[in-house]
Amino acid sequence: MDRRISKTRKLIKDALFTVSSQKGIDAVTVQDIIDEANINRATFYYHYKDKLDLIESILHEMLEGLGQEILMPNEVNSFSDIVYPPILAVFEHVKKHRDIYKIVLSEKGLPDFPAKMVKELKESLGDNITLLQNNKIEITVNKELLTNYISAALVSLIVEWVKNDLSNNPSDMANQITHVLTSGGYKEK
Repeated sequence: MDRRISKTRKLIKDALFTVSSQKGIDAVTVQDIIDEANINRATFYYHYKDKLDLIESILHEMLEGLGQEILMPNEVNSFSDIVYPPILAVFEHVKKHRDIYKIVLSEKGLPDFPAKMVKELKESLGDNITLLQNNKIEITVNKELLTNYISAALVSLIVEWVKNDLSNNPSDMANQITHVLTSGGYKEK
């Protein structure tokens, strides 16, 4: 892609984030974006059909990036070998793009984004669980149920983590979730 095009698109996206952090994403207009980006309306419409197209483009990039950063382990000896690397990658991805996630996951953000995250995670984690099964480690529950559970729980924790300003580091979050998934979150006295 031409460097000028990518620079203009970044300028437009940054303007959306700036205005969204002040007004909430639903209240932002194309006029707000072009004023903040200091571009004319024709330039905006050259790159995007409308605000929704811009938002969809951003979400697609974020989810594609999230899917690409989920790691397949090199060696599989246990369930934690399968779940820890992708969970850590997810938390590191969110931390890396924290400003965007703060906007899209806020109360004034995009209400359907968490569901899209769950869908993306289900696909990636499903591949990892298949790898686990291929390494002769038995999954004792339905694979779809397990991927739904892990994905939904992970997204719910990410939403809270972002709301709490990423209070723990990604490896602590990944370790705790892996522990819950492998050993449970409790210990009998």
